[in-house]
Amino acid sequence: MAQREIEHLIVDIDSVQPHEKNVRQGDVGAISESLKAHGQYRPIVVDKRTNRILAGNHTWKAAKTLGWTQISAGFIETKDDDEALRILLADNRTTDLASYDDAELANLLKDLAETDEGLIGTAFDGDDLDNLLKDLGHFEQPTDTDIEKETNDTQHLCPQCGYEWTTQPTNANQ
Repeated sequence: MAQREIEHLIVDIDSVQPHEKNVRQGDVGAISESLKAHGQYRPIVVDKRTNRILAGNHTWKAAKTLGWTQISAGFIETKDDDEALRILLADNRTTDLASYDDAELANLLKDLAETDEGLIGTAFDGDDLDNLLKDLGHFEQPTDTDIEKETNDTQHLCPQCGYEWTTQPTNANQ
């Protein structure tokens, strides 16, 4: 099939509806944080025949949660409900099939973590970065025993990638 004609519009958020057969469980909270940080940078995709959302159901839900009254949408025409479902499922499944280059992801996250804004708006946090670096074998997380032995905050530096982190002493009696 060739390129589809897509009509891009900003529409009343209630003029389109999530697809009732979307089985995807999206993270509306994470999407809401992204929308707050960056706004909507990609339109949802809506079936012109039915006004049901084929791609971006959870973006729509997040925008509703944030109180938005309008949303950017790309309207496509499907031939029937079966084609619409195939598009919906393909959009969800192709994201499942994607993967990361973990080493490059770690580098990007480390670079952003060192900026004034840190990892805000990335949907990643410091724990995600620590776990990724640990999985890559860049450093070993200190054990509880190691931390209990420390009496002051301790700076650590990964000799392989230069990632820095701080451990704080814990009180074993807490």
